[in-house]
Amino acid sequence: MRYELAISLRYLLSRKRERSISLITGFAVSGVVLGVTALVVAMSVMNGYQANMIRAMAGALPHVSVLPDSSEGFHDPQALTRDLIAVMKPESVSPFLLHEALVTNTGQKGTLMHGVMLRGVDPSVESGVADFLAFLSDGSAEWDSLHPDERLSRARKVLHLLDRPIAPGLVPVLLSPNLAHDLGLELGDLLVPLTFPKRGEGFSPVPAEGRLQLVGYFHTGILAFDELVVLINVDAIEAVYPGTNYKRSIGLRLHDPLEAATAARVLRSLSRLGDESFRVYSWLESNSSLFQVIRVQKVMLFVVLMLIVVIAFFGIIGAMVMLVAEKARDISVLKSLGARGSSIRTLFIIQGLIIGTAGTAIGVALGLAICWALDTFQLIEIPPGVYPGSDRIPVLVSLRDMMMVIGGTMVVSLLATVYPAHKAMRFPLVQGLRYK
Repeated sequence: MRYELAISLRYLLSRKRERSISLITGFAVSGVVLGVTALVVAMSVMNGYQANMIRAMAGALPHVSVLPDSSEGFHDPQALTRDLIAVMKPESVSPFLLHEALVTNTGQKGTLMHGVMLRGVDPSVESGVADFLAFLSDGSAEWDSLHPDERLSRARKVLHLLDRPIAPGLVPVLLSPNLAHDLGLELGDLLVPLTFPKRGEGFSPVPAEGRLQLVGYFHTGILAFDELVVLINVDAIEAVYPGTNYKRSIGLRLHDPLEAATAARVLRSLSRLGDESFRVYSWLESNSSLFQVIRVQKVMLFVVLMLIVVIAFFGIIGAMVMLVAEKARDISVLKSLGARGSSIRTLFIIQGLIIGTAGTAIGVALGLAICWALDTFQLIEIPPGVYPGSDRIPVLVSLRDMMMVIGGTMVVSLLATVYPAHKAMRFPLVQGLRYK
């Protein structure tokens, strides 16, 4: 062991040190511990929130949407689908349709009208997408206690209820519990879709030909989606609202949802596939402002919480300066024995780094313990809709963020040793022996 390290450890562990210096050193270590703990927990919670948001949005929506550029829709959707699969190699491709509608209930709580967005999906394709099935439920009381595999199996059955009409003129749909509550509906209740009369036929909405029956639920945790969207078979919309020129779109689900923006740029560069012209949107581009806000919040949170570590920076400086003053005689003796100034500087730099390393290690351990507790136990009850897809604080520990926290803390600890170590290196040899 190099003597600089041996002497640094002796200074830190010696029981003969003055209590004031030990107390100041303890405060410095505690400051580092608090800063690192706060950083680890805060960054993990932000990562968890972002991961939940990505899972909710990417599961509920196509990652890339291909819309017809013609008022007549796609000329040959099957051929375009084959071309998209050949070019993009997505996880799945399915048609979808969006239609704004006005509906009213037929329950016992009075007539309620509500504007909704009918989202037509293809159950035969979506039943193979686990992220989409994770939002579905049959509304049973024991749903939350079921094994995940059992929930997935029953969710697939719920989705396949959209495959077949319940009775002539009766179309199955899925609603969120929030929207069902607003409309006063329970499983099996009916919704009446309304249409607006043509010019000269009046002003009040009139009932459409079909009826919508609630057969199951979905819940993404995104209030703006859950309180607006009604899931329906893509073929059934034309049966409910006949005579309308519907333009079906094609949705692509990628193996990595975060590659959606890149995939959209690739499709735009093609301009056309075969005889089809189209417009392309990705879910990341449509929600870019939201994720930009999350990124800015994460950066600002890191900067603000690093101020705690910066405060510990001054504590380390104070502890090191007092230690240099206390060890003046030792420094003079070492120099008289032939120790170079650089060795004296290294001695105190090592001591400062040991303080920073100890505080960082304890802070990381404490932060991970708090993250584990938040992820395992529902310590804080979260109101619905605050964190998409979760009723507890989401936690996701990122190795990259951990390295940033550890690296930033060690840099601060190293900088805190520069002045005290330089002062020790320049300490006059005679002065230490004269007054001690």
